[in-house]
Amino acid sequence: MTQPPSLFAPLNRPYYIFAPHYQQGSGGVRAMHYLCHALNLLGEEAYVTNPNIHLGLRTPVLTTAIGQMHDAAGREPIVVYAEVVTANPLQARSVVRYLLAVPGLHTGQQIQLQPRDLLYTFGPTLVPPGWSADPLRMPLVDTKIFNSDGVRDDQRKGSAVFIHRHLDKGGQLDPVTADSIEISYRVPERSADELAEIFRRVECLYLYEYSTICFEALLCGCPVVFIMNDVSLPETTPWLMGGHGIAWGLAPEALVHAKATVHEVKAFYAEEQRVFWRDLDAFVAKTQAQAAALDTPMPAPGQPGSASVISHRAVNWPSSQPAKKAPAAAPRKRRLVVCGIETPKNACPIIRLIAPFSFYPDDWEVVWGIANSELNFATVRSADVILLHRFMPGVCSPDVLKAIFDLGKPVIYETDDLLTEVPDGIPNAEFMRRGKAGMEYAIRHANAVVVSTQFIADKYKALNPNIHVLVNFLDFDRFYRPVPMQPRAKISIGLVGTSLMPYNFALVDAALRSLCERYAGQIRLCFIGHQVPAGWEGHPAVEYHPVLHEYHAYAEWLLEQQLDIALIPLVDDAFNNSKSVIKWMEYSAAGVASVFSDVATYRTVVDSGRNGMLVEETPAAWQAAIETLVADPALRRRLARTAQAEVRKHFALRENAWRYHQTYLRAIGETEQAAGVHPADRTQSVPGVLVLDAEGSAEKIQRSLDGLSRGPYAGVPVIVLTTLPGQMPEWTDSLRCVQTTADEYVEAAEQLCALADFDWAVIIEAGQ
Repeated sequence: MTQPPSLFAPLNRPYYIFAPHYQQGSGGVRAMHYLCHALNLLGEEAYVTNPNIHLGLRTPVLTTAIGQMHDAAGREPIVVYAEVVTANPLQARSVVRYLLAVPGLHTGQQIQLQPRDLLYTFGPTLVPPGWSADPLRMPLVDTKIFNSDGVRDDQRKGSAVFIHRHLDKGGQLDPVTADSIEISYRVPERSADELAEIFRRVECLYLYEYSTICFEALLCGCPVVFIMNDVSLPETTPWLMGGHGIAWGLAPEALVHAKATVHEVKAFYAEEQRVFWRDLDAFVAKTQAQAAALDTPMPAPGQPGSASVISHRAVNWPSSQPAKKAPAAAPRKRRLVVCGIETPKNACPIIRLIAPFSFYPDDWEVVWGIANSELNFATVRSADVILLHRFMPGVCSPDVLKAIFDLGKPVIYETDDLLTEVPDGIPNAEFMRRGKAGMEYAIRHANAVVVSTQFIADKYKALNPNIHVLVNFLDFDRFYRPVPMQPRAKISIGLVGTSLMPYNFALVDAALRSLCERYAGQIRLCFIGHQVPAGWEGHPAVEYHPVLHEYHAYAEWLLEQQLDIALIPLVDDAFNNSKSVIKWMEYSAAGVASVFSDVATYRTVVDSGRNGMLVEETPAAWQAAIETLVADPALRRRLARTAQAEVRKHFALRENAWRYHQTYLRAIGETEQAAGVHPADRTQSVPGVLVLDAEGSAEKIQRSLDGLSRGPYAGVPVIVLTTLPGQMPEWTDSLRCVQTTADEYVEAAEQLCALADFDWAVIIEAGQ
């Protein structure tokens, strides 16, 4: 009989797992969360440091209160870092480094390894020369989903391919994968069940680089072919699944071996699972013994040596509120549970919820109520406020919607699109129309409705009078790119998302074809959307990218394209008029001159000819506008610089996040004043015109000053930045000259464009 535990035995030290937010698509991230889960299943006490968790795992989140409790009890934690953490951010004495990849592979930085750090590794080839690590092969595959039960190999057809970072590193694709089903991060994310369905029907999975997705394929009976290459996969890794089901290279005999041995993977993986639990027992024993060996009597405060003791209270916990002197008086964090069909990585959730509320971690806790594409009612019941996001009510049954409202919690419906009036050109339009009744039910019964434009508010106010307009703001730094001083050889023109939908794209189709003929070889068209517009497939001027559902990946793409012009053609209908001006903000922050259809939403911010261009809804008007910008690089720079300064000044999220906090308090009937910088608290800035003179031309400066004195900016103070040497005119209330050298001109121009003291009405180049 096993010896029963003693109620009075000392407790083991807790484990703090320093993990990123949970991502189903990342094996390394899953491994850290699974480690916490597994330790808790063993009866240990383990926590993750990130509040974004998988609700199906036992991964409690570390908070200040928990850390202080451990500190008071003298239970010093054992902290586990993955290899991507190079330092010791929690300042722990007991540190475990878990190598889930080669150190430095993803970060470019080596771990700051200390003599007492313990090392564990997912595989032997991940350990740098001279290091010693114990094995801890985390089983990452749920065989209830990924298995080959009932699959007939003789009915398999086609192939799949995983690419990920290979192309970003400059790698090339082999023709053998040209017709493969792509399952990389470049395409819309698939659920585990959807991936399993693919692996159960294809003949093989090709990979240009290592990924834990290979295990999922193998357990579905799908052979894996690693395409060896110097960029992403220069060496084989023979220990992977004992080599069963794997071909290292494209040689026919390698694939024959993979197909012949793939069904041995099931037994091999079962043995790996058994070995993992044995190794985890050894992990606990070794880490607890190492931590106990570090114990020494802790000096009382003020005694010699006390300053060298690291207290938990000194740690800046990454997922918790800071400790307060009077906990009883601290404001209670409101738990906002979001029910939405989009993931927290998508654009709308980030723009409307995640980024704004990140400025109020002590006041709001934003939690996703959807796990594995299913509504988690346990999470929804834990809410202080329930938020039904965008199309979510449209896919819920009436019983589910009623059950949500029957919980008696405050419910907010939130959207930044008029999803109840979608035109035929929208993808899945008919499906979305079937959800109209559910959305209108949610709007009608919600305690409040929050929308992004007055147009949507006017549409919905008959359904719910408690409606709040909360415009979008932009994470400016993420999208910022200085406006180039000189034009490039090729002019890059971008169209994204809604602009590529056939009924909108028709406005610019003829104009773009004409431009590509007139400026053959000088125009580059960058498309990102659900599909290439009809007739443009294979066009030499077109570079197409499928929709990037992850918003941060889209921001990176936009900056990488270095666009000169962005086009936003929109037919004048209710759906397009409801849209926010977020595209103007994104393009402007990225230093791009933008052209928009003259629809209601863009009239609110775009002053045509000053910070963008508005165009009538005709192909001829679009052609004239685009040709004007193509032929006039100085005009492009003027529009881009003026718009960029305006977005930085008035639409940056950092300075406007308080509006979200305040709006949501009002929506749930609270009146607490939001913290942060309010407009009334800001120093009033003065309107001004900035003239940029890179050439040091007194003639061009005077030409601009003469024009400004007679135009709409007469009387507006003018600042001139010039490389002109010698004596400058005395400063007056209407004219100030700033001199700089040619070497420092670019930096000086950027500083002046960002100057908070002025609200730039327009930024022009000397001579304009």
